Amino acid sequence: MRISAFAVAVLLGAASLRAQIAPVGTPELVFPAGDSAFQRVWHRLDTLVYEGRGSLNMIHIGGSHVQAGMLTDAVRRGLHAMSPDLHGSVGWLYPFAVAGTNNPRSYTVTKYGTWTGQRCSVPQHRGPWGFAGIRAFAGDSAGFTMLHKELPLQASSVLLFYPNSDSINPPLVKGPVAEVVRLPDGIEVRFDRPIDTLRVQWQPRKGRRDTLSLEGVLFRPADPNGVRYHSVGVNGAATHSFLKAVRFESQLRELPPDVVVFGLGINDAHKSRGEFDTLAYELRYDSLVDAVRRVNPHAQFIWLTNNDALYKGANNPHGILVQRAMLRLAAKHHGAVFDFFALMGGYGSVRRWMANDWARPDGIHLSQIGYQAHADWFASAFTKAYLRHQESTAW
Repeated sequence: MRISAFAVAVLLGAASLRAQIAPVGTPELVFPAGDSAFQRVWHRLDTLVYEGRGSLNMIHIGGSHVQAGMLTDAVRRGLHAMSPDLHGSVGWLYPFAVAGTNNPRSYTVTKYGTWTGQRCSVPQHRGPWGFAGIRAFAGDSAGFTMLHKELPLQASSVLLFYPNSDSINPPLVKGPVAEVVRLPDGIEVRFDRPIDTLRVQWQPRKGRRDTLSLEGVLFRPADPNGVRYHSVGVNGAATHSFLKAVRFESQLRELPPDVVVFGLGINDAHKSRGEFDTLAYELRYDSLVDAVRRVNPHAQFIWLTNNDALYKGANNPHGILVQRAMLRLAAKHHGAVFDFFALMGGYGSVRRWMANDWARPDGIHLSQIGYQAHADWFASAFTKAYLRHQESTAW
């Protein structure tokens, strides 16, 4: 089924009706070096839309706005609404509640036992880190349960990532387990029939000082077709945070990504005026791009500019520098930019957003309605970029 201009209008209308916020300009993806590199992405979507087969793996990497889930959950819903026959599933999920931090509302996590959480964004937390940049470790009997409230997981297998998998007892997954395969840094549990609820328990070996350090959970759906929007976010994360992840590439290979959406910048730029080093910022992003392309040389990238923000109560001019840096990065790596900074009104606009309760009083984070607008505008921009591809290939 061909996506029509009507679909774009619906997405734009949803933004206006739900968020009651009008963008300053038209939401679109900007391709500083042209969109020829994205043709592989559009062709994969063609196969999904017209033939109902194939997959597109998208990974959104960011900070607290990603960990909270409001933005990424709304983006996922918007992308799945691109076409009536376009479905998808979640893939990478982290049980944040196990690590003692906030969990997205779209899935529930119940833990038992004693867990200690650490994040790559906290200087005194030393790691080592996996792909997600967060870990929860237990030294005694412990466990957790995960259930997605919006999408049936329908997982045919689940991967649990943890180091030293060959020297400790593997976690026990309850359910119709058919096979457990040991991995270099974890296990894959395969099921006789798809599951919707994950129940995990772990017990150390008797008389040993074992520690389970959980680094991530990846669900593999029974139906491999569709758009999977994975979210990887850690409160306080900046570009340098994920460069600490020694198992970033090895765990990323289990996805692997077709499109990476980068939303790292708000914490990089949260500094005194003049203290933000744009050169170092771009070099760190170059390193992240290189790491992803070692996993998939054909992966494409979309950068999301920062929301306008305050620093210690004053307007922060570094959002403009992040905007310019991301445009340079997209030109260099043949990617795209979604310029949310401009759409919300640019420098100083966060005060208007705060006055309308679209942003939180801290002047850094958005409210739920603000994140909904961000997600709607991004989904609309992505849809329109794909629609332009369809129009250019129509005959």
